[in-house]
Formats: sequence, structure tokens, C-alpha cells
Amino acid sequence: MAKSMIHPAQRLTVEEAGVATIERAVQLQGAAVALLTQQGSKLDDWDLMLSSWAENRPWQFLPEDLKEKYGKWHAWTAATMTFNGDPLTRDRLVSLLAGLYGSTAKAEERIQAFEKEIEQPLNPRAGRPAKSKIHYPDNELITQKARQGTSVGYLMGRLLRKDPNIADKIGKDKDYASINAAAQALGLIAARNRYELNADSNLSNAATRIVDVLGAEKAATLLAHLESKLEGASR
Repeated sequence: MAKSMIHPAQRLTVEEAGVATIERAVQLQGAAVALLTQQGSKLDDWDLMLSSWAENRPWQFLPEDLKEKYGKWHAWTAATMTFNGDPLTRDRLVSLLAGLYGSTAKAEERIQAFEKEIEQPLNPRAGRPAKSKIHYPDNELITQKARQGTSVGYLMGRLLRKDPNIADKIGKDKDYASINAAAQALGLIAARNRYELNADSNLSNAATRIVDVLGAEKAATLLAHLESKLEGASR
């Protein structure tokens, strides 16, 4: 049986993926698509996203499986992202930002500042533009599990490989309620097996479930915390 190939980015946190690498490019593409699927994205989200694009230049590394890369940032966004169902061209990104700024002129000014920033070449030694600061706009999307290796941005990147139109199928009243739901349905991650604990729960079953979920060591630590709480409650 052939083993499934796991992209290195799956095993990396945002910080571990590094700056201006294929792994970070994969993460950023997924993070951008994830942001486009969110309701109520904020101007700060996009400002940080543009800063991180300038920092990492994903269009210089993608498509990762082809020798010829996108080359230009707007060729990359138009090929991999949509806004209101249409390819995310430069004009459509300006339109998106204009809605957040409340001004087309301010949106155009921000894009021009971004384009000015990416004119400088990447520093070949440090792998980043000179005099720049690292931004991780998708950090807020990362859960505790994601910090161990799988970010929402990366999940979206993997989903895009399975279905290039997946972004149009995620959201309220669509095929999948969330990115995680889509990832579970398409077999990228395992569904969570929830266990509800309440006053009527069988305590033996509850104890077994807690040990299964936490493992013996953490369950023992939980027990110590419970004993401490009970001592405090009895005083």
C-alpha cells in the first residue's frame, strides 16, 4: 500500500516554516483563502496579510510542483483566490480593501505601498527583505493543536489541492460550515469525538474517558488539581 505524502508544512508551526520558503508560501496561501471565506474580516487582518506577503513573496515559490512560478503577486492571487466568486485580481483586492477603508483612494494607496515594498529583492543571506519585520497574520487563526503543526491556513492549503473551488463551498448555508468541517469531510483531519460531562454522567465512564483523552500523566495532574480544589472547597 502506498504511503500518503505529507507536505513538510503540515508538521511546522508558522515560525518553524521560516521566512520566504515554500513551506511558508503554502501556509500563507491557505491563510489568505481562509481569510477570504471569513465573515467580517477586518482591515488589520488584511494589513498584516499584505505585510506578510511582502515578507515572504509566496508567488515566487508557488505553484510548488511546477518549475515556472506565478512570478507576479496578482497572477498568484487571481489563480488561487476568489472574491465574491470572481478571481482576486488587483482591482478586486482594491475593491475589497475599499470596503474596509471606506475609501477607494486609501485602498489604492495601501496596495501601491505594498507594491513599492516588494520592489526590493529578498536578502539572499537572511531569506527576507532588508530592514523588514516578520508578521504572522494567521497566528490568530491557529489553535493550540495548530501550534503543534497544523494551522487553519495550512488546512485550507491542503483543501485547495483536493478542490480548487473549496472556498466557495465553505460558510453558512453552504456545503461545509467551516474549514475544519470541510477538512473532516474530505478526510484531512479526524472528527473530534466529543464527550459531554454532566451531573448525571457515570463517573467510572467519565474517568475512563478522561484518561483516554489526556493520557495517564495528564490525568494524574488533573487529579492533583481536583484534590487541591476539593480541599479548598471543604475549608
